[in-house]
Amino acid sequence: MKRLILLISAFIILEQIAISAQQVNVYMNVNFDARAAFITAKFKETLPLNPTEVMYTKVPRGLIVSIPEEKFFQKGSTQLTDEGKTLLQAIGVILKSFTNKCAIESHTEEPLDKSTGYKEDWEISIHRANVLTRYLITCCKIETLRLYPIGFGNTMPFNDNVSSQKFPNNRVDFVIFDYYVRR
Repeated sequence: MKRLILLISAFIILEQIAISAQQVNVYMNVNFDARAAFITAKFKETLPLNPTEVMYTKVPRGLIVSIPEEKFFQKGSTQLTDEGKTLLQAIGVILKSFTNKCAIESHTEEPLDKSTGYKEDWEISIHRANVLTRYLITCCKIETLRLYPIGFGNTMPFNDNVSSQKFPNNRVDFVIFDYYVRR
C-alpha cells in the first residue's frame, strides 16, 4: 500500500512539474514575441544594410538575424573587412540595449585554397565565429558570458522550407536567445 501511495504521489508531483514547465514556456514565448519585435526593430533601424541583406527568423530558441558572410569576410579569409567592422559596431550597440545571450553562428561553404591552412569548411567557419565574437568582446565591450561562437561549416544550409527568399548559405546568424543560458 505504501508503494502505491508513493507511486501515485510521485506521479502527481511529476505531472505538476510538467504543467508548470509548460506554463513557464508559454509565458516566456508570449513575452519574447514583443521582445523579438523590439530587437528586430532595433536591427532594422541601426544596421547600415539594405533590408534584403538581412533575414529575421523567429524560432523556438529565439530570434535569428542572418547576414551574408561576405559582409564580414572575403573568400578564404578570417580577417574582418572594414564593412564587417562597421556592421559589428552597429550590432554591438544593439546587443548592449538588452540582456539576452547571443550565439554567433558562422555558416561557410566555399572552396578552400591550400594556402589558407584549412582543409574543411567547418575549420574556417569556427575561426570566423571566434573572430566575430572576439571583436564584439574587445571592441564593443560585450560581456564574454553573453556570447557563444559556433562554426557550422556547410552542415546547415538554408532550404526552401526555411527561406522562401534566395538567402545565401554562406551567412552569419546572430541568435538572440529567449531563455536563460548557462555556461
